[in-house]
Amino acid sequence: MPQHRKVAIAAFAVLGSALVLTGCGGQTATSPANTATPSPSASGANNTAGTENNTSSNQSNTTTNGTSNSGSQSPANNSSSGGSNNDSSNGTGTVKVSGNFPSIVTQAMTSLGTNGFPGADAPTFVPQPTSGGNPSYDAHETVPTTNGPQFLAGYHVSFTAGGQTYASYEIDHFANTQTAIQNVNTFASALKGGKPASGGSGIVLPNNQSAALSSSGGSTVIHWTNGSWTCQVVNENTSVPPTPIADKLVTQLAASSLPKPDGTGRVIVDNANPSGTDLTVTLVWSANGNVYQVQTTSSASSPITSALQMASSLQPYPG
Repeated sequence: MPQHRKVAIAAFAVLGSALVLTGCGGQTATSPANTATPSPSASGANNTAGTENNTSSNQSNTTTNGTSNSGSQSPANNSSSGGSNNDSSNGTGTVKVSGNFPSIVTQAMTSLGTNGFPGADAPTFVPQPTSGGNPSYDAHETVPTTNGPQFLAGYHVSFTAGGQTYASYEIDHFANTQTAIQNVNTFASALKGGKPASGGSGIVLPNNQSAALSSSGGSTVIHWTNGSWTCQVVNENTSVPPTPIADKLVTQLAASSLPKPDGTGRVIVDNANPSGTDLTVTLVWSANGNVYQVQTTSSASSPITSALQMASSLQPYPG
């Protein structure tokens, strides 16, 4: 072979070795096993997971917004939910929150000024009205009448919407505990359906609750004792027993935890309409020298349940 060809071949060999060593122009020198590019399926899975996380985040935002928006509800909602924004329940339907009063209650108590005597109480729960009107309140001092209970101080607060009173509470302070106890029936007897019932034929209500069915002045009454409370349901001006209403009261009492009265408390449900659409529910009891009255009407949502919850929610009002 001519000498110049040998030199050329040797030069090409040296150049090829150099290219391999430096990796230039050698794509096949990179092993497929070391490829870091994710497969299409893995990339899709990651994108899906990212979408799910975004969805979860949006759901959390929705929940947060729903909670924060509750503070800007209408006055009707504020009046009923103000006692439950941060409420804890003891499992019996009783609201147990101190100092967490609905804004409408705070406004009413503030308007009383010095008439809201020291040691006064107010509910942390007020029911929703059934009408679409804006709730308003009336708060005033109570004054003993000549022939009525002679209390020392007191106040009455009522809530109205659409021209209809749907809830109220009254607290009257007496000179001592015994005088307050003695006046519970005086207050209760002045209420619709509040005349104490007695006698009658025995019947059995839900939860094996023994009761009596009697009549008084053309009305029909079911009455019984529930612990420290006497309960009666009245169907006005009819001989039809108010059994469905009495059954509901028994059931709701079992799910509630009423205040412990000094002496005996009264639960009165008066039905002025045979269809059960004109209820007045009142609880009257005494404690610590005060006589308490809590009342709801058919203009309140679930008047029986609401009255029991409102009574159970009474807390000392700061001031």
